[in-house]
Order: sequence, then structure tokens, then C-alpha cells
Amino acid sequence: MAFETFSGSSRGSAQPKISLRKSESIGINTAAMDEFFDEEHEYTEVQYDSETNVLRLIPKKEKTSKSYKISRSESGGTIAPTSDLKAFGLIPEITTQYAPEKHKVNQNKYYVDVNLDNPIGTHGSRDEDEKPAKNEITQEDLD
Repeated sequence: MAFETFSGSSRGSAQPKISLRKSESIGINTAAMDEFFDEEHEYTEVQYDSETNVLRLIPKKEKTSKSYKISRSESGGTIAPTSDLKAFGLIPEITTQYAPEKHKVNQNKYYVDVNLDNPIGTHGSRDEDEKPAKNEITQEDLD
């Protein structure tokens, strides 16, 4: 049997993704940071429309009374509107990824929509306390 080299695709994605994380934050992968949040945009306002189940991010160059700081890292960015995510019931059991869409308002302004009805993937696992213990017998085992 010959060895095959891993593709490396799990390290990052060329597809922009925004995630609702079970750790009560919003994750933005590197591709989405590059496309939607250049270095000038240090903040974003976060909006949610419960009727359409769409999360909206509005990039901002300066802090406003309604904006959140974008924490940047090599793997992308994080926004932490924790209390609002909880208030709207947007904390998932497992980190869930979505394909964001950019909408121009004019030549200089735009917003990014995330349709929460159309997840494109998940990452990680549920919390350990939600899983049966390693040697625990579940009802599924008995059926």
C-alpha cells in the first residue's frame, strides 16, 4: 500500500465562511476576512432579522455605539456579541458554517448577509456532557 499526501484542505478554505460558534461568538475565516473586512475595517455592527433568519454584518472603519471589535488572527477573525447571540437563540450546539453574501449599498458601503437557513457545514463536536460516556450503554445499543 502506498502513502498518499493529504490535500491540506482542512487547514483553510478558499471559500469565504462565517460561522456561528458553540463558544458563543461569530467566526470569520481568512478568505472571508480578505474579501469583506480589510485592515481598515476594525469593527462591525451585527444585525439579525428573525423573520428571514438572516444575520447581517456591517463593516465599520471606526467604533460606533453599536459596533463590535473584530479580533484578528492568522486563521481569520472573531466577533463576540455573546449576549445578543444568546438573546436571539443563535448559539448552536455545534459550530455551524455559512456562505456569506456581499451586498453593495453604494461605491464605498456594503454589508454582508448570512442566511442561517442554509448551513454549508459544521466543525467540531457537541459538548462532552451531551454525549454518552465512552463505555455507557445507550438505548440505541439495546434496540
